[in-house]
Amino acid sequence: MKRRIILAFMAMCVAVSGFALENGEFVYTPQGRFLIIGANVENNNFADLSGWTAITATEGKTLEDLFIVADNAASSIDATIGEGMYYKFEPTDASATYVVSYKIKGPVATSIRKNLTAVTGDGKSTTTNLANVVRVAGNTDRVYGSTEGELIANTGEELTEDWQTFSYAIQGDGTSRTWFISFTGMATTISIADLQIAPAIQVADLRQRDAMVEKMEAYKNCYEWSKNLLDDFGFDENLEALKAMGDTNSQDELVEVINTCQEIIDDFVPRNMDDFLTGNKANYLGNNLGKISNGKLGDWTNFGRAYCSSGDYPDLGHYQASNTWNNGSPDNPMGVSRQFDLPAGSCVFSIESRAAVREPGCKQTWNLDEGMRPAYGVAYIVKINEDADPDTIVSVVKDLQPINYTPFVVVAKLEADGQYEIGLKTYCKDTHKALKVGSVTYVKDARIYGKNDNKYNQAQLSYEADVLEQISTGSNALAKAAEYLGSSEYFWGKNDLKASVEAVTPEVEKYEAYTQDQIIETFDANAYVKDNRTKTAEEGLLVYEVYVNAVRDILAANKKFEAVNDTLNSMQSVIDNAEAALAMRVYDAAIGKEALKVAIEKTRDIQTAMKATDYSEENVAAIKAANAELDEVIETFKTTIPESSIAEIISLDFEQGAALNDETGKYETTGVNTSMEYSYFSETTPGTSSDLPFEIGLDKNGEKVCNGVLRVGNGSGTATIPAMDYGTNILKVSMDWWFVRLTGKYVGFDLVDENNERVVGLYFSPYDGTFASGYDDFALDACDGNIGNNSISKFFIGNTTGDDGSCADNNKTHMEAILDYGEKSMYLVSITPNGTFTSDKVEFNCKVPTQFVVKSNYTNYNGRRCWFDNLKIQSITAGATEPITGVETIKATDKVNDGAIYNLAGQKVDKDYKGLLIKNGKKMIQK
Repeated sequence: MKRRIILAFMAMCVAVSGFALENGEFVYTPQGRFLIIGANVENNNFADLSGWTAITATEGKTLEDLFIVADNAASSIDATIGEGMYYKFEPTDASATYVVSYKIKGPVATSIRKNLTAVTGDGKSTTTNLANVVRVAGNTDRVYGSTEGELIANTGEELTEDWQTFSYAIQGDGTSRTWFISFTGMATTISIADLQIAPAIQVADLRQRDAMVEKMEAYKNCYEWSKNLLDDFGFDENLEALKAMGDTNSQDELVEVINTCQEIIDDFVPRNMDDFLTGNKANYLGNNLGKISNGKLGDWTNFGRAYCSSGDYPDLGHYQASNTWNNGSPDNPMGVSRQFDLPAGSCVFSIESRAAVREPGCKQTWNLDEGMRPAYGVAYIVKINEDADPDTIVSVVKDLQPINYTPFVVVAKLEADGQYEIGLKTYCKDTHKALKVGSVTYVKDARIYGKNDNKYNQAQLSYEADVLEQISTGSNALAKAAEYLGSSEYFWGKNDLKASVEAVTPEVEKYEAYTQDQIIETFDANAYVKDNRTKTAEEGLLVYEVYVNAVRDILAANKKFEAVNDTLNSMQSVIDNAEAALAMRVYDAAIGKEALKVAIEKTRDIQTAMKATDYSEENVAAIKAANAELDEVIETFKTTIPESSIAEIISLDFEQGAALNDETGKYETTGVNTSMEYSYFSETTPGTSSDLPFEIGLDKNGEKVCNGVLRVGNGSGTATIPAMDYGTNILKVSMDWWFVRLTGKYVGFDLVDENNERVVGLYFSPYDGTFASGYDDFALDACDGNIGNNSISKFFIGNTTGDDGSCADNNKTHMEAILDYGEKSMYLVSITPNGTFTSDKVEFNCKVPTQFVVKSNYTNYNGRRCWFDNLKIQSITAGATEPITGVETIKATDKVNDGAIYNLAGQKVDKDYKGLLIKNGKKMIQK
């Protein structure tokens, strides 16, 4: 595993020069670190303005009109945008490298990035030049201002009242160019001096070397690793090679050694240390976090607020112009933290951050290229104490840059197990606290690794747990198979299941005998991926071997066994549905009862015959055919209620549209024995988001679509119901719905009595499965498989594509509310393309409704409405019955063997109740 040490020596030619950029001098630039290898090829000390050319939009303006020279420095007379001067440089070698250097000074907290920002008396900033203030640009046109060619701009320099030297590298690529060094839009408070250009070569950037040395030493020194372990990874050799990188090495040599060291860290750390953030990308403060809310970044707490778009690193709060740092709280930090329960041992916490005060002073520019250097960061590890103040274990302070991320590496020795806070806080420097130009901080790549004296690290223990989980899965699957084989409830496929059990049992027993050492000996950090442990990436590892030999086949055998018996058991479900239909009082008057009973017995005979056979495609086909035949008889039975037993109370289908009632001043729709009046109605689709009336159809591009259907708006539509005595009959209220993108909005209906009190109501959000407070009268939230947790497709069909096609049959929910005045119970039936669902029965107050109300609470448009149609209310004759007392909805799992008696609707009944009942999970007939 040792890495080859990469070293080289490079001879340099050195000559003596009296210029400021001296031969042999090392210079840092934004492009890296360079060695000056000769005398200045150009030099201008501003004794006068010779060599410079005026840049002006005003004809006749001269250099003397723009600049004043004093003490070998040039200062601006007029900071007009786009005006200034340039110096022309013609390299003699198009492939050579040169360093451009100059001196500049100005007020504190003024930046000379691409845009020059001057700070006014009230602390705000003013952009004096929308072009580049300092610009080093080359082009083959040899004309100033051409956009072709290379551009080298400043990198976040901030001025001081003392002279500072800034340098840039011109790296030739063989293409002949003229280079222009320009200063434009300079404020009168800024001066420049001593422009120089000298030949150079790029050498190793020791800032990069030092950053990697810090990282390598953090992991090496955090724990007393054995020499053999370090030697195995080539750790010390390559660390010393990295430290030896110096003035005689090229940047390419340094990059090669840095890459080798990074490979060592990437290999060494996961193999030997616990990763406390593994398994959650959001923990790493990397990209793809999505938009952040509630002050959280994954499992991290954010100080202030956070804005993070997919693909970006977390933005801890971008505060716009007219605000000082941190939205007007310059003494408070921005940052992130997270608390952990950590074991005693060594801990290495690393994180990167950058920060900037925004330039220019406007609300629209958010480019970090315009930033200053306003902030410093503090990375820390703190011990949380229950009865005392927190103890700071360690902290590291560094300045933050506007473009390049500053890395923090924090090493701590944790003396005891406990709760620790790990985080980064960024603070505004005193020199920038008064600037009202906005601010921003970014963070990325948080990593927390630990090492204690345990024999195995977290990754190895996690691997062991996954192997044991696979073994346990195989063992549990065998137990389930044995349960199936011994059960009298399953009839098909037992020979195949038994064969699988016999094959897998010895494999499970073999793996159950493995020790911890034997399991972890098979661990390979490069191949093991927890989220992928049963896929091809894990081939060759024990975790995958166990899955293949002791898990996969028995799981498949159980699944097949369940599937073939589900087909057989589906006959019982259809028989139950038929018997339940026979027992429903809404069909008391149906004349097709005898035909349904005959069909039930026929299906039961087929069921008995099938139980005596085994699985085959022919038997499956026969079962499906029998089920379909009985389903058809059930549906036919439901239609055999004589017309004389059904009294139509009201009917309303909206085909006739709506008309304005001159007496009431409101629109209304007339139907059979009723009319519906709207609190807010329009004949055309509203044009604004606040204009949300009911309407008939949809006005789209001047044409009506979905005619004859009511589009529900904000408010209510109220239909009258003639008052009558229902005796022991059943009131059936049926309607059709189409739900369209109802995020956070409620729709529903009420039945209201003559005192304007609710008889029954349902007011719900089909999109997210929630009910308005007090409006779940059918106890839908307690029904098995019903709404809740966005799982609404069984009961309500919702369309998310907008208005087009929203009234199609494949998006329709037909709803029936059944109110039984004889049994004093009620339930809801939903019929959708996904099937029919019937809720549990609940107690009914037996009040008489006089109004039907359809309503919603729309507050914005955005296509989020719904449709309503085919309202029909009927009274269906049902015979007298003993009312069920103490109606109680019981979950199926609670009522299997409790000794109580239930009807087929799942309701507990009195012991002397007559009919088809269930006791201890078995059907019985009580006469």
